[in-house]
Amino acid sequence: MGTFGSYTGKMDISDDKKKAFTSHLQKLLFYGGMMQFDKVCIFGKKIMLMKPVEPDQDGSLYFHYNYFEDDAWESAGYKRDDAYFFSGKIGGNEFCDVVTAVHFLYEVYDENMGAAEINGEIVNDPGYLGWINHILGTDFSMKKRFRLWELFENHCLERQEQGEEDAASSFQVWDALPHFLYQAAGGTEFSDICYVTRGTGTLCREELVPGSYPEAVYQCKESLQQYFASNGTEKEIQNIWELVKSETNIREKMKEQGISPVAQISLKMPARVLVYLTCEIKKLDFWAEWKELCQDVYQDECMPEYASHGLAAKRKKAIEEPVGEISTAEFLYNDGPFLFWNTPEELKGKPNYYLSDDDRAFWWDGSQEVVLSEEMEQWLRELSQRHQKLMAETSPDIAQKEGFLEKMVSLLAEIEDYYQRVFCFQNMFYEFLQHGTDRRYLAAVRLLEELAEENREQAKVIQRVGSWDIANRNATHNPGRITMKRYLSVMANQTLREKYFGF
Repeated sequence: MGTFGSYTGKMDISDDKKKAFTSHLQKLLFYGGMMQFDKVCIFGKKIMLMKPVEPDQDGSLYFHYNYFEDDAWESAGYKRDDAYFFSGKIGGNEFCDVVTAVHFLYEVYDENMGAAEINGEIVNDPGYLGWINHILGTDFSMKKRFRLWELFENHCLERQEQGEEDAASSFQVWDALPHFLYQAAGGTEFSDICYVTRGTGTLCREELVPGSYPEAVYQCKESLQQYFASNGTEKEIQNIWELVKSETNIREKMKEQGISPVAQISLKMPARVLVYLTCEIKKLDFWAEWKELCQDVYQDECMPEYASHGLAAKRKKAIEEPVGEISTAEFLYNDGPFLFWNTPEELKGKPNYYLSDDDRAFWWDGSQEVVLSEEMEQWLRELSQRHQKLMAETSPDIAQKEGFLEKMVSLLAEIEDYYQRVFCFQNMFYEFLQHGTDRRYLAAVRLLEELAEENREQAKVIQRVGSWDIANRNATHNPGRITMKRYLSVMANQTLREKYFGF
């Protein structure tokens, strides 16, 4: 068991879009906090160096860890050449959110139908597109979800292929759409879904509105009934199947055996309607028949506009309205029902931990993408003052004799061991390694050592955490441990570090 994410389509990204799609996917992984690791073994110590997901020599991406969740899941990745993304178990928190956002990216790039799912259920939260629009500067909307028949058809045929007996019953239009767009869901495709799942027995001539789609469906049903009543041959159903596979110019000329009325209706009616009505009348399994027919049916019907111009315009505006942007901190904000269960005694009464931009210092670039709080900035100013004092007390010659590299590796290993899953960024490690006689870097490591000692008491609850993925988040993201993560993230961000520490 576990949580799995998927995309119902074929991930068919056209060649002219693959480069942009790959770039956008990598950007989502970057800002979503997906990480890779580089293991360093030296001086009898082993430390893990963390880095954002980077393409390998083939341009493909592989990862299994999320920085904000501080947890590893089954390997996931992206094959650049065929634009194929895969994942295993993804949990239910930040790792899951980012993987699902990738599946939404497929949804808006894939010209064919597909939808993001979690554990086989279509995800209808527009927040994923809101975050994508924020990160990529795009204006994607939920309009593709309104290709309702394709969505319904794909769902049912896939479930049928998996051996599900009543595939249509497991599909609900409302589960595929966000609540605020329910009002735009009316139309002929929605009606056809209702007729396929519930039948047309409720259509009554006396209650039909003239010129409406239900009236047209009813008239089609009557014509089919009359055709079957007057043609008691074994080929009557096959004749209908041949009709729905014929182009307009052929259907226009069909006169034989009383099929002309049905053929004339087909000029203005989707082929699926003739098929589901035939199956209803003849008590056939619609999905068994449709599976064999759907690839070959006509697509050239000229349907009347059943909705008024005003209503159609209103629906179109709602459907095509871009989803409003959602910041990364808001998108990854997590308040799941089990995150804060069984709070340790020493943390009771204290505020719950929620991700904020202060935890995203590594991604700070001076733009509005990361906006540090005043408390965070004040803390950095205080650390800067301490750093200045440590620099004044530091002699590069003495530090070099003590073995800067060995000291730094030992310190990072101790931090990993005690604070758990607090890793040094790869770029910081190798930059510091190259400046082992520079007072600025030496003082920064001494400050890291002081912070590690000062925060031990606040972080000691981490020693009692068992299975990380079900542990109380206030324990795994306790203040002492978060302080260490933030300091290391600032040291790894050269732009931010320069602003506060001058190097």
